[in-house]
Amino acid sequence: MKTAGIALYENRIFRIVILTVLGLLAALSVMQGARNALRFSQDFQWDAAKALMMRIDPYDESLSPTGALDRGDLQAYYSYYESIGAPQKMEANQFPSLLLLLFPYTLFSPHTARILWLVTNILYTAGLAILFRKTFLAGADRFLYALLILLMLAGTPYRNQLGVGQHTVFSLFYLLLAVYLVQKNAGCIPVSLALAVSYFKYTLTAPLALYFVYKRKWRELVLSVGIHAALTGVSARWLSESYFDMLLKPLKVSMALASEGGLDFGALFHGSTFAFILAAIVMCGLFIVSLKADGTQENLLFSVLLLWSLIILYHRTYDFFPLILVSSVFFAAAGNGIRGRMITLPAYIAVLLLVFFVMRLFGEATFIRIVTGTVYYAFTLWMTALLNLSIFKTGNTDNGNG
Repeated sequence: MKTAGIALYENRIFRIVILTVLGLLAALSVMQGARNALRFSQDFQWDAAKALMMRIDPYDESLSPTGALDRGDLQAYYSYYESIGAPQKMEANQFPSLLLLLFPYTLFSPHTARILWLVTNILYTAGLAILFRKTFLAGADRFLYALLILLMLAGTPYRNQLGVGQHTVFSLFYLLLAVYLVQKNAGCIPVSLALAVSYFKYTLTAPLALYFVYKRKWRELVLSVGIHAALTGVSARWLSESYFDMLLKPLKVSMALASEGGLDFGALFHGSTFAFILAAIVMCGLFIVSLKADGTQENLLFSVLLLWSLIILYHRTYDFFPLILVSSVFFAAAGNGIRGRMITLPAYIAVLLLVFFVMRLFGEATFIRIVTGTVYYAFTLWMTALLNLSIFKTGNTDNGNG
């Protein structure tokens, strides 16, 4: 006999109403995000990539400006932001091998580049929706899949991600493309190239790349890093800088931002050294777990990696839109989901609502960040405990992916 909840969930009119309301909210959210992107897109890092192309060291200009940016399109770039009351300064916190990925956009004026970057992000959003379906959301029914996508688009994180011109959509697309290519046995080179591009937002995708440790894709991981090692050498020669400076200077710029995140360790511990030590400890733990997980724990493992990836290193809350992928644990083929479902599902819904909507209602005030952070960390620890319990009970350290 069906319960009232199940009957309501299966009701066609209920589903139409829910999807219609969410669809309207999603459309409004995307339009506002696009409008903001055309005006702002301040995190695009077009200026850093342009400086690199002009053989100006973007890291020196970030740490100790010399005035070298006061010319040409760079001058026009900064003048524009001053004219709209949102002055910017260079913050080149990406490695030069990553900035090279933006080279095509530097061929255009700042205004045209902002338009092209917005179009890119929208296209990659469509690509993400497809890859979500082909990878971790493959087990969701059509209604749930549509609901999750619309929820993501309607939420504050995605809207702000689009508006500030961030790179998470871009990077996550290539990370999931690499996951999809692995699932299709596409070979080492395509997977490595996709992984290499995904590192643009390495604070998110480096922890997620542990999925490829779980899959025992060692060659792909080594080659993807090797591509950046080679491009870093090219950049060092281009700027007439030392190789090690090209590694250390971006990290110095990033360190200056360590305390300005949303819910991450850096924000929690005010950018102290302890935050980085804790991040290293968690990464080591996740590496071990990735080695031990088996084929029945794939969705749970990826969900745990995703949850931790958003708090290990610097992230603002606009990076949290991929949280919808955590839902994959509830319709995983193996075991019909996870243990502790009665606790896990309400907690997950609470996390989504807090991050996607409630924080915005309170302007991300300190008290709501504390509430959201407490719920988020508790849920992350709970999911991690479930994963470790599952690994302990199976006692299998061979996931069959070798």
